[in-house]
Amino acid sequence: MNERGKTSEVFKTSEVSTHQLRGYIIVLAGTVIWALTGIVIKILLTTYALEPLTIAFWRVFIVTAFLFLALLVFNPRAFRIAPRDILIFLVYGLIGVAIHQLVWISSVQSNGAAVATVIIYTAPAIVAILATRFLREQMTREKLTALILTIAGCALVARAYNFAQIQLNALGIAAGIGSAFTFATYSLIGRVVTRRYSAWTSLFYAFLAGAIFLMPVAFIVREFAPARIGVEGWLTLVFLALVPTLGGFASYTIGLSHLPASVASILAAFEPVTTAILAYFIFGEILEPLQLLGAGLILFGVVLLRPK
Repeated sequence: MNERGKTSEVFKTSEVSTHQLRGYIIVLAGTVIWALTGIVIKILLTTYALEPLTIAFWRVFIVTAFLFLALLVFNPRAFRIAPRDILIFLVYGLIGVAIHQLVWISSVQSNGAAVATVIIYTAPAIVAILATRFLREQMTREKLTALILTIAGCALVARAYNFAQIQLNALGIAAGIGSAFTFATYSLIGRVVTRRYSAWTSLFYAFLAGAIFLMPVAFIVREFAPARIGVEGWLTLVFLALVPTLGGFASYTIGLSHLPASVASILAAFEPVTTAILAYFIFGEILEPLQLLGAGLILFGVVLLRPK
């Protein structure tokens, strides 16, 4: 290879590394924002006694409405999608947003938060297997090691070793597995659509489809639009939608345009660590030694995946 070819190769490698580093930072930043989700939902459930399905619908609907207004004002061209891609966006929103909300809530209710967290973060393994098969992503030694460390770390952080909190049943197992597969679907389809459209276009149509599918389900709940929660309750709900939900999903979706789906999904598993840290400062929840070990395993897995 001549000098010009070598120089071109160096620049190409540098450009790829910079591209991946940007995605790496964006996804990790998103996990910090995402970590607020559980804390805000806990406030809505305990302080305002909102139904889980009511929370699920309104957080998706508010995100959709906000994105619609923002894109209408700043980038109307982002609404343009090819007719042939309508079906993939419907599937993206139905499975990755709507059904994911339903099975995740069911998993938490049936299995408890700890076990539900462990099961959902088997999603990176599902993504890695399917991405290798369908998206031609390579399964490297570092990626496999990070995957194993992440799953083990999530189990420890969620205190899955405390058998007293395990309440598994057939419905709970099905819901837990469903939450992992639906999150994996969001990751895989997200990687496909962000190759064709901007992350904001992908996010808007995913949440639009999700809101459409969730609306009939939300009407089943006793309080579809509870007035009793007052202004503060609605502001908390809006905060949940626009900060941890929109911020987290936007960061993750943008990250998918820079990183392989398998890498982005493993990095997203850093969320339980940031949730545990925030819970310590906000609610005074203390991390046990095994939880700290789990956090260290996840952190080590994240470091393994850093762009070289």
